[in-house]
Amino acid sequence: MPPAKRRRVTISDVAALAGVSKGAVSRSFNGAERLPASTVKRIHDAADQLGWRPNAAARAIKGAPAHTIGFVLQRDPDLLGLDPFFPLFLAGLERVLSQNAYSITIRFVSDATEEARCYKDWVAEGRVDAFIVSDLRDDDPRFAMLDDLGSAAVVIGEPPADVHRPSVFHTSDECIEEVLEGWITRGHTRIAHVMGDPNLQHARRRRDVWARVLERHGLSTDALAVGGFTEPGSAEATRELLTAAERPTAIFYANDIMAAAGMRVMSELGLQTGSDVAVFGFDGIPLGPYLSPPLATIACDYIELGSIAGQVLLEELAGRPADPVRRTLPARFVERASYGADGAS
Repeated sequence: MPPAKRRRVTISDVAALAGVSKGAVSRSFNGAERLPASTVKRIHDAADQLGWRPNAAARAIKGAPAHTIGFVLQRDPDLLGLDPFFPLFLAGLERVLSQNAYSITIRFVSDATEEARCYKDWVAEGRVDAFIVSDLRDDDPRFAMLDDLGSAAVVIGEPPADVHRPSVFHTSDECIEEVLEGWITRGHTRIAHVMGDPNLQHARRRRDVWARVLERHGLSTDALAVGGFTEPGSAEATRELLTAAERPTAIFYANDIMAAAGMRVMSELGLQTGSDVAVFGFDGIPLGPYLSPPLATIACDYIELGSIAGQVLLEELAGRPADPVRRTLPARFVERASYGADGAS
């Protein structure tokens, strides 16, 4: 005999167990009217005991907060686990949101059209209260769209001056400059860069800092290859650079994953990282100290970045400040053996 179908728990069951009206149960979840803290706790304890939660669609119709933050990513979902930024950032963000009874909904989309539809649908359906906006692009259409939708958001990265949205980001330009200057002081004159996705502002910004330092010293900027923030892309880019007629003596990778892939290629070519080719990356992945040789890197605290982003977003939802918040975190250089080679002739 098949098991008997369990009866669906209703709001009436919660009200009966908590000893309150159905209206009180509804108000305790949507915040439409203040209730004594002891009553709210009793209602929520009853709901937990019965495994009941308010219907999101019904709450949206009534205009109640969804207590959900939307994060729409125009990326391949397979890249999420490969990018050191997202797992750490989401850990910090979730820590703050969960403490305040908020959750996060992530959607991967393939293009800008699907991205725009997702934003509009989520707002129209009342599924989210605000958005996280990352991977900034030139002439980014999301800012105007969010203004039209009247939706709150926090920007991860430095938005254009005419975008009045709270933002949180690391300041790394000066740190990168100092590390590259250190290489030049040690005698490196052929310094390459393996950049990330050229469509993303932060990838181009790291490339531009690299080029600016080299040009300041009259050095060539032609040793540039695109790795796209992926291991295969970096391996191909590194092989291209190291088999060129004039091999670089140092390579700055736009993230640590690409640096690790590049170091593997160096080994395959019979080159020793840190002696034949100096290397530093960007991000500060936990695996960096355990590579051979240990990887020098520009380290960023992405967990802290996520926590601050969550705090800023909750403050925005509580009542938008007159001036948008700009929160910056410093990056720091972690010098390890891969950085150590003096420049060749």
